[in-house]
Formats: sequence, C-alpha cells, structure tokens
Amino acid sequence: MTNNALEVKDLVANIDKFFLSDVNFSVEKGTIMGFIGKNGAGKTTLIKTILNMIQRTGGEVLFDGIPMYGNEKNVKGKIGVVFDSLNYPLNLKPTKVKNLIAPFYKTFDGKRFDELMNRFELDPGKRLKAYSKGMQTKFGVVMALCHNPELIILDEPTVGLDPIARADIIDLLLELMQKEERSILFSTHITSDLEKIADYITMIDNGKIIFSKEKDEMLDMYTLAYVDRPDMTDTIKSGLIGIKETTFGYQGLCTTDLRLQGTPGVKTARPTIEDIMVYLGKKKERGV
Repeated sequence: MTNNALEVKDLVANIDKFFLSDVNFSVEKGTIMGFIGKNGAGKTTLIKTILNMIQRTGGEVLFDGIPMYGNEKNVKGKIGVVFDSLNYPLNLKPTKVKNLIAPFYKTFDGKRFDELMNRFELDPGKRLKAYSKGMQTKFGVVMALCHNPELIILDEPTVGLDPIARADIIDLLLELMQKEERSILFSTHITSDLEKIADYITMIDNGKIIFSKEKDEMLDMYTLAYVDRPDMTDTIKSGLIGIKETTFGYQGLCTTDLRLQGTPGVKTARPTIEDIMVYLGKKKERGV
C-alpha cells in the first residue's frame, strides 16, 4: 500500500503556448503540501491537468496508487476541490446545490453540510449571488468537504478574502488534519498561510518544478544576507541569489553553506517562504 495520497510522475501537458515539463512530486498521506509560484507559473494549469480537466500528453497521476486516467469516476469521488471562484450557478440557493450534487457521491453527508453551513454562518435561504466573495469561498469549502474526501485540493481559495475569513478556513483545515487523516494540496500566493500549516512546499516556475521539500528543511537551506557596500566581495556577490542593490549595500538570498554569518559587514536572517519564492523568481527572470 502506498504512503502517498497523490503522486505525479513525469507529467507533460500544454495549453496554448504554455507547457508543463516533466512534473514530478508527491503528497504524503496525512500532510499538507503548499504549492507556490508567481502568476502564470503553472499552478492552476497543473492542478487542472492532475484532475484531467486539461489533457496530458505524457506521464501519469496516481491517487492512493490508483491511476486517474481510466478510473476517473472512482478517483474523483475521493477528492474535494476548491477553486478561486465558485463553480456553481449563482442564482441557486445552497440547499438546491446540495440536492443536485449529493447524488453523485456515495459518501455525501447531509449532516456535515448543515454543520459546516452553521459554522461558517452561511444563510441557506439566500441565493449564492447574494453571498460576498468570502461567503462564496466558504460555501465552496463546504461542498468540497461534505463527501468526506481523502484528498483536498485548494487552488487560491483565500485570494481576496479578509483576514477573518482566511483564518476561518485555515482553522478548519487544521482541525481536519488533527482529527482525521486527510491530505491537502494548497496552492496560494498568501505564503504566510503556508507558514502556519504546511508540512511541505513545492515551487513551480514556467511549468517546471523548482523544488519539492519539507518546509523546515527548505527554510534551513537558505539565508537572507544584507551586505554593506564596502564589505561586498566577488565571492559574496557570486553566492547571492536574486541580488538587489540598496542605498546602503546589497541584499539577496544565499544557501546556508555560503556561511556568511559572522562575516564583517554582513547581517543574516532566516527567510520566509515568500522571500525564497521572490528571490528564486528573480534568479529565474535573469536567467542565472
């Protein structure tokens, strides 16, 4: 029996002129994988290809060891998906949506639906178009969870939400992970959310996976360096990633094996996930 809820092997796809190139990564059971990358990096394209909404040209996708392709009905019954916008007709009321969707899932739990609607303070008597952006996102989460999925895929669900609405969703995800063995693939630009909940981080850029690592291991790999102008050397400069010149000197990301801590004129700090994403992105833009 596999230990991976999701395994992507050598996946290749293209839409218009954008290509996914030999994508490989996996999500272990009972873990949260944060999925990061700038706009246009390929996050949504990859998620849609994983779900067979975009046709692949090579590779395979396995859910709990079962291939997606050829077993789509069985596999998708075990997955809950939330996109950045609601995919249900906005002129309908939540209960109508529930009644339409429930027959497609053997494990749909009407009691769970009521509990989550109450938790998020969503009025079942209002049409979805009367819901705010945050309320619509919460309803998307409700619908994604009511059939008790083993894997939850979230594609930018918290974009545009206020901090309270984001916290409500994050808290629910943490509860799910504590009480039940679920697995989550969480794509977001709001990397501070991933600082709180992710176990692993995968970064994609221009359709290619840059890294896929345990979160703390990734953070330990890098150091933020601030170098005073007179103390900059060719050795230090060559080791900085995404180097940026400031009024007082230079700053950039470097791997911890450069050992700059304690060097005269150099201050170092532990980076955030966002720092790593930004500086590695600058490196890619400059083609170095």
